[in-house]
Amino acid sequence: MEHDNVYALMMDALDGELADYGRNELESHLRACPACMQEWGALQVVHNLFVQTPALSPAADFAQRTLARLPNQKQHVWTIAAIYISLLLTGTLPMLLGVWVVSTLGPALRQPALVRGVTQSLEKVLQVAGTVLSAIFSGVGEFVVQQPAVIGWLLVMVGVVSLWGGVFQHVLAPQLQRQSQTM
Repeated sequence: MEHDNVYALMMDALDGELADYGRNELESHLRACPACMQEWGALQVVHNLFVQTPALSPAADFAQRTLARLPNQKQHVWTIAAIYISLLLTGTLPMLLGVWVVSTLGPALRQPALVRGVTQSLEKVLQVAGTVLSAIFSGVGEFVVQQPAVIGWLLVMVGVVSLWGGVFQHVLAPQLQRQSQTM
């Protein structure tokens, strides 16, 4: 316990806040305790290093260089637009290919036996798809009834993501506007 008090006195002495009574108490303890004397010497060396070392400041153009390295918002928007367009095309391209195939193979596809076979196959596919969708929806409904906490957590997560998205947009929107005005 005594060494804790001496350590506090050492800190006060380094800060220049030690009264004469405390200075006398510190000096007498240091003469009697070689371990504390060694600690005091080490603390003084470290303190002198901090006092003698000049304070560093960032370069004058640090902020501008850092902002210039941030991702370009316009490029980001164009990249996202390109992704959405490619997704749109990947969805519509197969449909256009299907229309081309139907128009090219139209005469062959107009045969009554072929139309009847395709219609029956299509009915079976739609029947299977309806059964699968019905099973999926009933399974999801049953899961929601049995595990309402999962839906609650999902809603909480969506709320948290929405909240932080709004905060992010609110905090960074003015900075991004300033940045885009300077470009």
